[in-house]
Amino acid sequence: MTKKTIILLICAVLLVSALTAGCTSNVGNTTPSASPTNTYDSTRGFIIKYPSDWTKEEQSSLVLFVTPTNKATENLNVQVMNLSANRTLATLTEDLKSSAQSSENFTQIEATNTTLAGLPAYKIVYTATVDGEHLKVLQTLTVKDGKAYIITYKAVPSNYDKYVSAAQQMIDSFQIK
Repeated sequence: MTKKTIILLICAVLLVSALTAGCTSNVGNTTPSASPTNTYDSTRGFIIKYPSDWTKEEQSSLVLFVTPTNKATENLNVQVMNLSANRTLATLTEDLKSSAQSSENFTQIEATNTTLAGLPAYKIVYTATVDGEHLKVLQTLTVKDGKAYIITYKAVPSNYDKYVSAAQQMIDSFQIK
């Protein structure tokens, strides 16, 4: 296997892991969230604010903030991963795009350069079917000091707009320590 193939496979596994994190189907209140007020100071090297009506779960490879629907597939999650010395934002962006495009029923809505925590970043918004569930996904990623920071907000399309404002405020509050 070539090095590029191995890297793409790793990115694909990480993307699927982020998209399927905490899959359950409990449905609850769908009232739009208040502005983020709680602060989460992670041992993984970041700080983020989140709404008090969202629940926080720490998992081995990421931190999950579940929307008030209490449906764990609808969440914002933050993943931090160590990168090899030759990995850059550009190479990680290409891997992320390839991985997203390989998702079932992939449709890109937006792809643009942006900033995250004051650093150059990449953002992609798309829809895809993951584990049989059609989701709308917003991913933003940046690289700093040999680490990739990937924030993924996802929800079923009918709930996506209800929480995207709170999710964007969370993304805007994100700081790297």
